[in-house]
Amino acid sequence: MTKTELRAYYKHLRAQLAPEEELKLNLGLLQQLKSLEWHKVKFCHVFLPLVKFHEPNTLLLISYLKEAYPHIQIVISKSDIQSNNMTHYHYNDELLLAPNKWGIMEPIEGVPIDEKNIDLVLVPLLISDQFGHRVGYGKGYYDRFLALCKPDVQKIGVSFFEPITVIEDVDPHDIPLDICVTPTAVYRY
Repeated sequence: MTKTELRAYYKHLRAQLAPEEELKLNLGLLQQLKSLEWHKVKFCHVFLPLVKFHEPNTLLLISYLKEAYPHIQIVISKSDIQSNNMTHYHYNDELLLAPNKWGIMEPIEGVPIDEKNIDLVLVPLLISDQFGHRVGYGKGYYDRFLALCKPDVQKIGVSFFEPITVIEDVDPHDIPLDICVTPTAVYRY
């Protein structure tokens, strides 16, 4: 299937999840994420979930990291709709957030973090394949962002669904994941 077909299919599947099923999937994701090697991470970029699209609840991971790994600085982004780029900020309890045009909570202002400082990026996606390619929402924000990060940044996708065999129309500028975490497994590429 193409990215467009996969995007429509998996958005529909996520929208059909019952609240109890979504909670179970989120708790499974958290358990799998806990198994990763967090002790070497200093800066972790995390996307804030878009609840209306039933995105994985990364707030559970943020709470876990704050408690278990207080040395990790959580980083979140703000999208620039004109340039289709993102700027990144230290996420803490004092940071003021507001929804952007898509309803994603973003910083109003804060302490900026350079992309080159980030050790690990939690990447939103709808589905990935067995090669680490992913289907997101199609705007390319994360591919542009990941291209600016240091070469050894860990790119970890989170998905409610197991990887498929192949995405038919991968672009040369698509940056593959290193790892995809699902509620039942950790896939390393």
